[in-house]
Amino acid sequence: MPETLSAPSPAKVNLTLEVLSRRADGYHELETILQTLELAGDVTVTLESDTPGITVDGPCAGGVPADATNLALRAANALAARTGRDISRLHIHLEKRVPAAGGLGGGASDAATVLRLLQRAWGVPDAALQLAAESVGSDEGFFLAGGTAWATGRGERVRALPDIPPAAVVLFVSPGTLERKTARLFAALDAMPFDPGGVSALFARRPATQVTGWDIYNAFERVAFDVFPGLGRLYEALEERTGQPIHLAGAGPTLFWIGPESEAIRIAEAGEGLPCTTIRTRTAPSLWR
Repeated sequence: MPETLSAPSPAKVNLTLEVLSRRADGYHELETILQTLELAGDVTVTLESDTPGITVDGPCAGGVPADATNLALRAANALAARTGRDISRLHIHLEKRVPAAGGLGGGASDAATVLRLLQRAWGVPDAALQLAAESVGSDEGFFLAGGTAWATGRGERVRALPDIPPAAVVLFVSPGTLERKTARLFAALDAMPFDPGGVSALFARRPATQVTGWDIYNAFERVAFDVFPGLGRLYEALEERTGQPIHLAGAGPTLFWIGPESEAIRIAEAGEGLPCTTIRTRTAPSLWR
């Protein structure tokens, strides 16, 4: 019988995201506090399959590639190359429940979950996983840890933090995205003064108290409402209806609210009739620590 392994692949939000400078290698120097959510897809890996490759299913499967460009398959190939493993009969199945291309890290989370499952099967060290994750993208290293973490560099240097107190999160998923959205947002920020830094470090040292929208910072909010058509109007409508701070999730265009569970239903109702899909979820600790 083929050995089959499964695990959730959680979404994330950035609680802080500072863009400090443009680096000589073309990337940007970042400081960011990231947080995994209960909202998650599922990843299943079959090591010896008669149908190798990757399949994608689920309510958020639209637009997710089922070929060699998929981040999960790229991660498997990267780890196999570093460990000398044969993955010619490997099959990866993704059950997508995290909206794609929304700033929630769904693809990077799939990739990191594949790496952790292959580590479980092969017994490879964390260092090999980290190198494979870095070769695929910037958020994959965070998802190897999950929970609450502080990332620096281009996002690949990750330091685990104590979990924040549990909080409700309401996502407002905008229906559209843009080609090369992250590059376009960075290009827009390049024309402005960069962040001076210190917000993420301050957040990392804060006492273990309830996080709310008043604590969130995302540098992309300075440009995203000009780059994404209609997103500024959605943001303004949500803030007017809720009376609470609404923020951009990562590079967007998903917006989110974070705060006490007692407020979550009222906040979610604010999305009714607006051009977005509303998802209620919560912060979640790491699956892997």
